[in-house]
Amino acid sequence: RFHDEYGKLRFVIAPEAVIYIKSEENYVQIYYVDNGRVRKHTLRSSMRALEALLLKHGLIRCHRSYFINPEHVKMVHRDSSGLVVAHLKHDIVESIPISRKYQEEVSRIL
Repeated sequence: RFHDEYGKLRFVIAPEAVIYIKSEENYVQIYYVDNGRVRKHTLRSSMRALEALLLKHGLIRCHRSYFINPEHVKMVHRDSSGLVVAHLKHDIVESIPISRKYQEEVSRIL
């Protein structure tokens, strides 16, 4: 259950359907699977406001702007520019950066 910045319920989805969540200024983009297709829902909220909920449901923080669902991660590697990124099982989604601060925790969980 996702609530907006005012506490109003805006979006309900099963935790396992969430692929990743991306922060963009005062909004978060929730990428999820619905009937085999990747969809996106925009919610006016901050990562900080959602963090406890996301951690409770198994998502992990991998960057200050991203949470990922480990169930949807295909591979983690260092790209040609030296950045560590997670590739997801869904080809149409972007590679997710993993910052140094979160690399150890992500490696431990994956």
